Amino acid sequence: MSTSSGARDALNPLDRARVESDPRWAVVQRILASPGFHKSARLSAFLVYVCERTILGRVDEVSEQHVGSHVFERPPDYNASEDNIVRSHARLLRKKLDEYYAEEGRHEAIRIQIPKGAYLPVFGTVSDPVPEVAPEIAPPVRQRPALLRWVGIVFLLVVVGYTLYRWTRPSRPQILVRQFWSQIFSAERPTVVVSSDTALVLFEGYTHSSVTLSEYLSRDFWQKFQPQPDIQGNWISGLRDRPFTNNVDLNFCWRLARQPDIDFRRAVVRPARELGMADLKGANAVLIGARRANPWVELFDQKNNFQGLFTEEIRDYIQNRAPRGSELPVYRWSRVEGATRSYALIEFNRGLTSNEHVLILSGLNTPGTEGAADFLLNQSTLGRFLETITLSDDRVPHFELLLGVDNINVTAPRAEVVAYRVRKD
Repeated sequence: MSTSSGARDALNPLDRARVESDPRWAVVQRILASPGFHKSARLSAFLVYVCERTILGRVDEVSEQHVGSHVFERPPDYNASEDNIVRSHARLLRKKLDEYYAEEGRHEAIRIQIPKGAYLPVFGTVSDPVPEVAPEIAPPVRQRPALLRWVGIVFLLVVVGYTLYRWTRPSRPQILVRQFWSQIFSAERPTVVVSSDTALVLFEGYTHSSVTLSEYLSRDFWQKFQPQPDIQGNWISGLRDRPFTNNVDLNFCWRLARQPDIDFRRAVVRPARELGMADLKGANAVLIGARRANPWVELFDQKNNFQGLFTEEIRDYIQNRAPRGSELPVYRWSRVEGATRSYALIEFNRGLTSNEHVLILSGLNTPGTEGAADFLLNQSTLGRFLETITLSDDRVPHFELLLGVDNINVTAPRAEVVAYRVRKD
């Protein structure tokens, strides 16, 4: 049985997998199936919402305001002091939980409690009662105050040391993020960061053509241009002679160089037009843009399941060559009531040989690329994803990640996992 807290606050596939793999979630499911909760949709939604957020560590979302908005469909800015719907249902929820543990849940090893005055659930364990044993009467022992004092000091130091160790030790997601970046930015070989060619995109748009990597390297594509009334020849010459890029690429390079987990000393930033095949031999690479803006991507995404492509009929789109489940074969940019939905790809592939790695970052439009960059450079979101796909702490596998990016009015783009593939090289 899988219960969700509603379409208004549905979890993405990655968070849903994390919740359902937690042993505490099985207890929640049994409670929801009990007679006391089965017929109470509101109390069930209340319990699901607060338990999901607690398991995911998003405790800041477990407040009266959030519960009222997400569970009871109140406006986000409603006045909780005048509307006590959350408080009244919390009292009922505590009563129902007590009834469950008094009846069908009396043998549960994990007990869920909602403390009075709070909404954050507490997951406690219940141990079987230990039979009492008559104490043995031992002969009186003469105490040694000095020895006991030293034993107490040593014990306290051990406890403090262990606590500091737990606080300062990096989590597994943090370890995986460091390993991921160390595979791309390595002390063993240089890394080339390749920005997209904005002039090429303009040329393709005005000439209604697509440029392959072989044409891009030989520079033959400029010959495709035929004089047109609305396009001056010297304008095309300007595109040919100047390797334009864009602010999104430059901002990503700047943020990349400032990441604490990245050693940028052996990295070099190159425009796509100034790159040569010799620059990629024995080097790792970070490619920004899809094929249309950065033809070098064609060299590394031939076998990928997700590919960023372009046609005159469809325009920019992401092709899903082998859809699974509810996945779509094609993902395109769309707009609904002032909100835009775009898509982006983060692809971690092998380089020219098995010793090198290539990271490809591309979006269907500017918000898509920005959302993907935010996801990639956020240790929390990247760490959770890497933890899902990495079976051991030794090496992060190559992968393809499809992101959905929502942008409402002037808010920053927000990316979420839509689908992914883990590659077996």
